[in-house]
Amino acid sequence: MDNPLRQFVAERRTAKLSTAAPDSIAEIESRFRFENWVSSAAKRAAGQNVASHIGPLSHPNAKIAPFVAEPSPSPDGYVRSGNVKVPWDSFGDASSLDSLAFMKIKLSDQRTVLDHLRDGSNEIRQLFDFANDELYELLRGQFLQVFVNSKPYPVTCPEIKQVYFPLPDGHYHLLSLVSSSGLLKENRLRLQELEWGDAAKAARTLEKEDKKANASGEPPSSTEMPIDACYQIFPGRGSMKLGGANAQNISSFNAECKGVWPLFASYREKPEEYQRLPGADYFRNLRWDSYSHCIFSKLHKIFREPGPGNFELRENRKQWLEELWLWASSFALELQARPGGWSGDKGNRLPIHQKLWLDDGNRQLAADDKGWRVEVASDFAGWVLANYRKINSGGLDAVPLGVFEKTEFRNEVAEMPFSGEEWRVWVR
Repeated sequence: MDNPLRQFVAERRTAKLSTAAPDSIAEIESRFRFENWVSSAAKRAAGQNVASHIGPLSHPNAKIAPFVAEPSPSPDGYVRSGNVKVPWDSFGDASSLDSLAFMKIKLSDQRTVLDHLRDGSNEIRQLFDFANDELYELLRGQFLQVFVNSKPYPVTCPEIKQVYFPLPDGHYHLLSLVSSSGLLKENRLRLQELEWGDAAKAARTLEKEDKKANASGEPPSSTEMPIDACYQIFPGRGSMKLGGANAQNISSFNAECKGVWPLFASYREKPEEYQRLPGADYFRNLRWDSYSHCIFSKLHKIFREPGPGNFELRENRKQWLEELWLWASSFALELQARPGGWSGDKGNRLPIHQKLWLDDGNRQLAADDKGWRVEVASDFAGWVLANYRKINSGGLDAVPLGVFEKTEFRNEVAEMPFSGEEWRVWVR
């Protein structure tokens, strides 16, 4: 049968020979003879350490001993080590990276050379066809040195989050929370697929073609869009970079990811009674995010366009104002779902028209008199103008907006939905 290990070494020998000087060919041929190269790689394997958890991925300054964790899979619904099949990470000398690549070769059962060496399988023994049993065990032992930690770091350090568990008789457990680099890498790969995979690229291309078609008055092409053509965006995402100019200093996964790892906002879930309620004005309580900034940016581009009487521009502006209203009123829908009466608390100073809008306890009063809708729409229009000025403060291209725009925005929003039921049947 074909020997993938010999094929791996042969490919490296061919690559070396393609750029070799004539006087070095004999030395390369000898160095890349299969038995010679494997013996050398086995000796250099100790320069790499295999690990599932590496400290600097949890904190850049964490000096803790890396380790291999192999928990059993369980149908508990958690994204954790053991439940997601990921390869081991590694760190160590750059001179032994070829030895690491050799150990990552996948064999007929899709398990790596390192897995087979660890189990001592018959298949890996046959692939080391040049070695007798004694030499094979020697080479196997040298390759398995990757599991021996070469850095005598402590098992924890102040930079790592720690959880204290008291025990009887004054004893305790100290649990250090360390991130799995395999899970981090798998998360990064899935994000890339959702944003820039083949299906995502097809969707982005169709979206671009539709925009061109709309601009020229032609029918959109998305009627024939493949069912899997879609992409996702993840607003509010950040990233961290580890390893500086040499990402390999952290780990092999860090080098593969060029040292850049995605970060997401993590908010502690609060009980309902601690949910922040608007005290004096609903709109002042809103906090911008990347999507609201995006909407204001779109509106800013429209405001700067010449020809305010252009019908297409006005419709485009109305669509983005509707989108901003939907964003701004999304928390209002949550407040409307709360048990009624909360706005009657002694410390609540909301104006009466906002109480009619937000508090389900005032539903009958709100149904009897719709005048509050115009007042809420006026509050929103004022908030839009104030935040537009704030976002573009100091900008030379900011467009001055005044009473005319505020009145127009108020009148448009007053006709839009103000509750979940209205949004569900809303047709623009």
